[in-house]
Formats: sequence, structure tokens, C-alpha cells
Amino acid sequence: MVKAAHRLPVLTVGDVEHFRAEGGTITFLVEDNKVRFEIRLDTTEQAGLKVSSRVLTLAKAIHGKN
Repeated sequence: MVKAAHRLPVLTVGDVEHFRAEGGTITFLVEDNKVRFEIRLDTTEQAGLKVSSRVLTLAKAIHGKN
């Protein structure tokens, strides 16, 4: 289902295990009672979306960078 949204201007967000591996864009996780997130830049680019550099500085991890 997530992969079907890749070419559409849709930001996919989830919190389940393997969400990023299945093509999700932003994955939320809890560490030390704090909400963190990881982001995949390749899926945002495929969807024609741009992520602010300010948002990227907050990410725990950035995947799919060129």
C-alpha cells in the first residue's frame, strides 16, 4: 500500500516496525520516553516533495541521501 503512493505527492508517516523498509517516508519511534523520527529522502523526492533543512536537522537519522 505504501509503495503505491511513491509517485503521488503524498507524505507517508508511520510508527510500525519495518515501515521505512516497506517504503514509508517518515517513521516515528520512541527512545528514552521521547518521540523521534527517521526520514527517507529518496521517497520524498520520488513523490515530488521537499523537506525543509530545519526538519532534517531534527531527524534522528536520514536515509536515502545521494
